[in-house]
Amino acid sequence: MVFALLVTASVVTGIDSLIRTERRAQREVNRALALTLRRCEPDRIDADTIRVYRSLITMDGVRDTAYLSMAVTDERRQRATLRANTGLTFGRLWRLSDQRAAGGMAALAALWLVLSAVMMRRRAAAGGLNGEEAMATALAGPSLGALCYEAEARRFVVHGREVRFTPMQQTLMEMFMQAPAHRLTQQDICQHLWPKKPDASATLYTLIRRLKPTLEEATGLKITCRRGDSYQLTDSELDA
Repeated sequence: MVFALLVTASVVTGIDSLIRTERRAQREVNRALALTLRRCEPDRIDADTIRVYRSLITMDGVRDTAYLSMAVTDERRQRATLRANTGLTFGRLWRLSDQRAAGGMAALAALWLVLSAVMMRRRAAAGGLNGEEAMATALAGPSLGALCYEAEARRFVVHGREVRFTPMQQTLMEMFMQAPAHRLTQQDICQHLWPKKPDASATLYTLIRRLKPTLEEATGLKITCRRGDSYQLTDSELDA
């Protein structure tokens, strides 16, 4: 969040400096045009007019790009207005603007990012995890024991290693991980997995029987039957 705030502040400050510089340049060319019209004939624009106009511009970087143009204000009466233009491209405008504050904030954002990465590595080392495992733990969703469920990717990982299940086992494990206390009733499971089947208790028993060895071997977790009508996903080490 701090990094995002610093980057946002840097961008906003840089854009504000660009806008201020553009307005200052426009005021400068407008001033030069007003002085030019006092010295030259207002109804005649020639090379001398352009030369005088540019010589009156005092802002560095604008004198070489500024130009004059005619804008029609009344087509019926054939009236036109002389306008002053800065002629600044984005690159030249960027060089003319003061980007020191924006650059300072960008440097702070980069420094904060580096320090955050260093602190994360130190905490990971102190906790016995490598950098990839620490990142996986930080991005993971619900977890139990060593097993973490990454909801966005819809995958289960143990210490950064993905654990694969069959599609039906995957759905059941997602239900377990997202349920309160990792407990599900037999009725809830059957209605979710086999909504059109009148009695899916035997099918559920077979699913859990096949899931148990894979689950215990890969994650150290187990599924226990509670009160005969519910199942709970538990950590075998905590139960021991």
